[in-house]
Amino acid sequence: MKTSNLTRLVHNVHEQGFQELDRLGLNGQRDQGLVSTLISRDLSGSDDLCVSWGRILPGQRHLCHHHPDASEFYVVIAGTPLVFLGDEEYRAKPGDGIYIPRGLKHGAWNDTDESVELVVGVSKPADWEFVHDE
Repeated sequence: MKTSNLTRLVHNVHEQGFQELDRLGLNGQRDQGLVSTLISRDLSGSDDLCVSWGRILPGQRHLCHHHPDASEFYVVIAGTPLVFLGDEEYRAKPGDGIYIPRGLKHGAWNDTDESVELVVGVSKPADWEFVHDE
């Protein structure tokens, strides 16, 4: 298969930058963190996944939620976030790959003084359901 449109297939986090998460939790609290989408239906024409670079600054919390229609993963690049998986908490570290099955409540809190950097993937290219659990 010949590919002639690299601008659709290759995206760089340093060139496109980050956007703030914009969802509100069940009690009006703000979901915190930054995201830069790198692979998706709209950007890349993907029909099977979405991949982003996530950044959680010191003190920020990505609220607990679940996706009834998609699985997800985190790969921790830097930092040591507290990751919530169902009823358990896990102190993640660089190099961890974390699988989140569809329907599992999850979130992350950066309770440290250093930024957390994550690669985040979802098993749908777009339009997955996001249900807040807090």
